[in-house]
Amino acid sequence: MAGKSSREVRLKRIFSGIVGQTILLFLWGFAGLLLLFISLHLKKIDAIPLEYGAAILLVFFGVVCFLLAQYRINARREKEFRYIQQIDHLAELEEKIGQRTRELDQRNHQLSNEIAERLETEAQLKQSNELLSGIVGTIEGIIYVVDFETHEILFANDYLRRLFGFDPVGKKCHQLIHSAEDKPCMFCNNQRLLSTADQPLEPYQWEYQNPFNKKWYRAKDQAIRWSDGRFVKLEIAIDITEQKSIEHFLQEARRQAELAMGTRSRLVALVAHDLKSPFYSMTQMLKRILAREHFDHEIHRQFLENIVINGQRMLQMIDNLLSMDRLETGGIKLEKSFFNVHEMAREVVQNFINQAFDKAIRMINSIPPEAEVYADRHLYFVVLNNLMSNAIKFSQRGGTVELLLPDPQRPMSVAVKDNGEGMSRDYAENLFRTDIKTSSKGTKGETGTGLGLIFCNGIIEAHHGKILVDSKKGAGTTIVIELPECCKLNCAEKQEEEFSAR
Repeated sequence: MAGKSSREVRLKRIFSGIVGQTILLFLWGFAGLLLLFISLHLKKIDAIPLEYGAAILLVFFGVVCFLLAQYRINARREKEFRYIQQIDHLAELEEKIGQRTRELDQRNHQLSNEIAERLETEAQLKQSNELLSGIVGTIEGIIYVVDFETHEILFANDYLRRLFGFDPVGKKCHQLIHSAEDKPCMFCNNQRLLSTADQPLEPYQWEYQNPFNKKWYRAKDQAIRWSDGRFVKLEIAIDITEQKSIEHFLQEARRQAELAMGTRSRLVALVAHDLKSPFYSMTQMLKRILAREHFDHEIHRQFLENIVINGQRMLQMIDNLLSMDRLETGGIKLEKSFFNVHEMAREVVQNFINQAFDKAIRMINSIPPEAEVYADRHLYFVVLNNLMSNAIKFSQRGGTVELLLPDPQRPMSVAVKDNGEGMSRDYAENLFRTDIKTSSKGTKGETGTGLGLIFCNGIIEAHHGKILVDSKKGAGTTIVIELPECCKLNCAEKQEEEFSAR
């Protein structure tokens, strides 16, 4: 549209220029006719022939008309040139304005998107703040923010407001929370939260008793950045008054238990000593009588032999009780090391040759010669010895008792297997319970105290292991001693650590 209107204006200007030139030519012709008319009616003008005067005037008017025409042409060209420049300038301006308008539209679109995103972000932030405020409001503990320099409380949660009965924001923390003084508390820990370069340090945890409500709190202080960019102190304190009371109660209970344990240990040792001495003396005297005297009636000898057997059983029971008490109270310290369990099993078999021979029981050591166990050698021997004794005790005449590794992939597990009477599931589950009596007679009438297996179980538990029982009535029993698996390197490192700790 702009190009079309400029062409129309240019045509109009050319047309007006042609009309101007025509008017000038008309004036020039009119002047020539006028001079010709004058020359026909007059003869002379100032003694100059009229023809020459008319010719001079005609030439003069012609030159004037020519100059005027040239001037008008130049002026018109200059005007048209300027007009064209203006038109081009206007077109260029229109193009720039259009481009700028498009840029502004694009920028406005971007700003609209940014405003929408900011509004959405503000809405999400508001929602997050409301959620955070709701979460903070539900915490039953003190939460507040304090300025490092002025000690002014900048934020306090609902719990703190309810505790005071008013909003403490704007007050000094040392006047309301920790003390009632006009200066910072003596135990103020602000210097623990910021470094010398004003950089936040690790959070600081501590416990204190509030002087106003006399309650105990566990506090965690740390430096955080506030909304204006400065660092402030955030403190979160949880009421631990009830926990403190429980701890005090537990400490007192522990002290009383230690006193009772010490009293029990002394009582057990005293009773055991007073019991062992007369029993040992009686059994020794009876053994000497049996060895030196001759009895007219064999029944008398059997009576004395039974007394000796029962006395030795009582001595063994007393020793088991002492050992169990020492193990429970920490009197027995484990001295772990690697040892060859095949060699130990062979020693156990040698110990029971006579008992096994009396019942024609076959004992088999199936443990590989290279098998090793990491445990206290003496206590492990007690366990293995006790399990072998029980296996022979409850095996039928002509039976078999075997020492083996139930799982070759777990060399720390050793089992004692027999094909004797076996036991029911309920009976097996109560073997290691002290409140239920599980002692019973063997296949040849052998008796026991029932404390041996309980003592063995305590020893294995002290090694962080367990004893597993697999038995079925009439099908024999397999008892597995299962210890934690470890290699020599790991155990050596652990021993070094324990030695360093000592």
